Amino acid sequence: MTHATDRQIENNRIDVGLIIAGPLDRVDRDAVNVALDQVGEFLERTLPDFRFDFLRVWRPELISGGRVEPSVLLQQAVEDRDSRHWDFVFVVTATELVGNYSPYCFAALSRPLDAAVFSLSLIDPQAFEASVDDATRISRIARRLSRLMLHALGHLTGLPQNDRADDLLFHPATAQDLDRMEVLDAEQIEKQSAALAEIADQRLEERSDPKIGYVGFALRAAWINRREIAEAIWAARPWEFPRRLSRLTIASVSTVAILFMTAEAWDLGLSQSWLRIVALLGFSLLLTTLYVIVRQQLLIRRGRQVSEQTIVTSSSALGIVFTGMFVTWMTLFLVGLIVGWMLFRPPLIASWAASSALDPSQIGMSVTAQMSCFCASLGLLIGALGASFESQHYFRHIIFVDEEI
Repeated sequence: MTHATDRQIENNRIDVGLIIAGPLDRVDRDAVNVALDQVGEFLERTLPDFRFDFLRVWRPELISGGRVEPSVLLQQAVEDRDSRHWDFVFVVTATELVGNYSPYCFAALSRPLDAAVFSLSLIDPQAFEASVDDATRISRIARRLSRLMLHALGHLTGLPQNDRADDLLFHPATAQDLDRMEVLDAEQIEKQSAALAEIADQRLEERSDPKIGYVGFALRAAWINRREIAEAIWAARPWEFPRRLSRLTIASVSTVAILFMTAEAWDLGLSQSWLRIVALLGFSLLLTTLYVIVRQQLLIRRGRQVSEQTIVTSSSALGIVFTGMFVTWMTLFLVGLIVGWMLFRPPLIASWAASSALDPSQIGMSVTAQMSCFCASLGLLIGALGASFESQHYFRHIIFVDEEI
């Protein structure tokens, strides 16, 4: 096995920002230091061709008390990541995180943002045991935090979850599960090494011609990172939008139901050509995606600096929302198709769509599909208003947090 030279290792440098959010007591500070040492030793042993630099920033003002939304800390993390040109950014806080997928939350991981947030609150043995000495607390917190960090680094570099309890990509159900996570197999190390090699390459803004302009730069950055963007979209599970965004779904389904029960809607929908129906579909997808993106402020950044990472983050957000909206449209379309086929007979449709002069014998599934497509597009437009009433923190969590531990 050949090892990289010192110059190659320097070129394969990975900068990981570490933001300490809010105050830490002496035990937590010591535990964070020990955890970083453990992470560094593991990475040096497992990935010797790379140099990992952990750069700390203290942000005591980020936590004002009580539980904190992971999306708030992730937003700060991205701003620091962009301004300081980090490859990844971790946020550590002693405050408990708000869980949106489960009643508790050790960590929130985001591939679109190349970021992760960790809470020391629930991995502290003092949270479950009446009396634990400081040395034991430091040892266990450090061990568990280091496992969370290594799990996050694997997740952010594209490694899938693993069912083995001792694997670092295992999804822990309890703090005690973290104690058993310690290994990566050869295949995982190879995949992670390949991903890190791409990340360590010189960024596009450092080698690009400044004359190409913002649009050209954005297109090049999106194309170069197309696989990473696609993986971020997949990891966000946008097909779960209808279940997670209940206000969007309720508003959309209600609209479709009302339209299907209205004779004028049948008359209007069936009087349109398929070209207009398809154009309405494209318009509704584009408009709802842009509306939700702007309304939920998913692309806002401080400053005007444009980087390859910001393009990847923005493209991922656009892709996630667009895909989620398309899945929602497909759900509405299928619901309309089934309901229309089951409840609406050809004579009734012919009488309601009088201006189309349809003969009942000519009415089949294609007519129901045309009405379903028309209603689903209008339902999606109305449903986007429902999505805009979702909490911004919750919506950001749905879009950006692809794993909650």
